[in-house]
Amino acid sequence: MRVACAPGKVILSGEHAVVYGAPALALAVDRHMRVYYEPDRLPRLSWHAQERTHVLGLDKFAALRRRLDAHFERYLRGELSITDILRKPAELAFYAVDMARMLSGLDSIPRGSVRIDSDIPIGAGMGSSAALIAALLTLFGHFDDRDQLIRQVHHCERLQHGRGSLIDAATVCSGGLVQLRDGHISRPPLAPQGLGPGWFWVFTGTPAATTGACVERVRQGFGQSAIWDEFAALTAAIEQALADARPLTELIRANHRLLTRIGVVPAPLVRFAEQVEQRGGAAKVSGAGSVSGDSGGLMLVWLPEGTLAQLQLPDDWHWGELKEEPNGVRILDDQG
Repeated sequence: MRVACAPGKVILSGEHAVVYGAPALALAVDRHMRVYYEPDRLPRLSWHAQERTHVLGLDKFAALRRRLDAHFERYLRGELSITDILRKPAELAFYAVDMARMLSGLDSIPRGSVRIDSDIPIGAGMGSSAALIAALLTLFGHFDDRDQLIRQVHHCERLQHGRGSLIDAATVCSGGLVQLRDGHISRPPLAPQGLGPGWFWVFTGTPAATTGACVERVRQGFGQSAIWDEFAALTAAIEQALADARPLTELIRANHRLLTRIGVVPAPLVRFAEQVEQRGGAAKVSGAGSVSGDSGGLMLVWLPEGTLAQLQLPDDWHWGELKEEPNGVRILDDQG
């Protein structure tokens, strides 16, 4: 049995601003997607996930890939919604397996069974789909160049997220701290102790507005604004503070205020950030946020003392400790 492992991610700074040429900064975190492959002789690949099994005959992969590519072209023409491309999540996995075969010049689809074991929250903005694709491409393909792998993860992920940036793909593939600016990927230094203690992630629920709707609303109000220079300066300051192991409290607070100004932080999240600040900490949206409703996706939180269990969180919010993962996607030692 072979196993591939890829980390999740959080965006530290630069969400929305990256659209306007400012840098975005993301960090791989110690939540992981593990994909297990057990070969056999049957003429199919089976996919086991969430107590369900999906099976695709080896002769069906090419047709699936062509259909999904055609659907994406219709999406680009405005004829389909992004949610209409995939009929079921397993199709994305099968597509990635066939892309791995094509890109690596292999003659045949692998036979056998695949299953996943993941502690990355699904739909929480922590890069679960990018981690899955990266693990599959690494498990079934051969990529000598990390940049090529990143581009192919992004290519596959477009079926689920449309016109997204490279930030998720770059972070789950590279690990550690990643900067994206104008399509260029770099790995800034991170102090040996990493973030240090007291960091948490909080999932406040799926936003009522899509990422695309948030981006468009922000563009209408701030497309020509100088606020993006403020975001860029703040991201640069956070990057330098991480390298120097200096406190991020005031920088995260300032980032939260900028995101609130552009209208992507719902009122309950503003109140939560105030509660955190009263305890000496800081909190900000990590991702697109939302321009409507009470949920805003993922938040990044730093508390100098205690844990989020001591705060008054809504019952449907989920949280966990946040620690960085220095390694990107990789093959683990063969098991079984």
